[in-house]
Amino acid sequence: MPVKFVTDTMGEVEVNLKKAGNELVVPKPEIVLKVDGKPVQEVRVVADKRYLWRGKGVQLATQTKLVNPQDGKEVPSHEVLEVLDRYSYKYIDELFNEIEKKQVEYYAVYPDGKEEPVRPYERTTVIKVPEENWVPSVILDEFEIEKVYELYSTKEEVIRKLYEEAERRLKNDQVGVATFSFGGFETYYIFLVPYIKEGKFGWLVKFTRRKTKPNYSMDIPVKAKISIKELPTVPVLPPVQVIVASAKKKKKDEAVV
Repeated sequence: MPVKFVTDTMGEVEVNLKKAGNELVVPKPEIVLKVDGKPVQEVRVVADKRYLWRGKGVQLATQTKLVNPQDGKEVPSHEVLEVLDRYSYKYIDELFNEIEKKQVEYYAVYPDGKEEPVRPYERTTVIKVPEENWVPSVILDEFEIEKVYELYSTKEEVIRKLYEEAERRLKNDQVGVATFSFGGFETYYIFLVPYIKEGKFGWLVKFTRRKTKPNYSMDIPVKAKISIKELPTVPVLPPVQVIVASAKKKKKDEAVV
């Protein structure tokens, strides 16, 4: 997908954003299912279903007759396995009338019961990283990365600008912090990470919504021989400004040791 990448030093450039590939480092053989040497397949089956009377608000009772197409004879329901080959989603109201998606309104419900109308996030088209949002790369250790994309261009002038920006950030051991949404009600924090490998360079975009939160920290049994660097604590995914401040504080603390 095309997006604009903006920094204070590079300015604005048109780039492409695509999901990065990956290399399997833990062997994982293909698994096939068999019984007595014969192949077995896993399918989606109907565990429960309802029949709703449109406009009446009534759930109907059913009497389904199943027949053998070869001879027309009825087959007992307990001998039948119902397989779901295709499904779709619809919106319905309290009386089971179908509602068009464009009519649907969205409300956020808060712990105190209060409801507030909201709208979905728009798809991000500009990734802007101001100078204050370039932080020490050590901040990446605190987050769980959910997906990784690549930011790139095929235009020579844009490639030159991207390399100059990458060189500048690598020299200072920095990554960029911004927010991103594919649309809908989900938004991510992203880290823009430059790299140079095997004579080439590039930009990785790492997506996250969660910080790592250890649950089984243990007491230190002996006096530490080196100064302990404690991570700052933030209960939930913070605003970008808090991430930036946290990263800069952590880098400063490490420099003192």
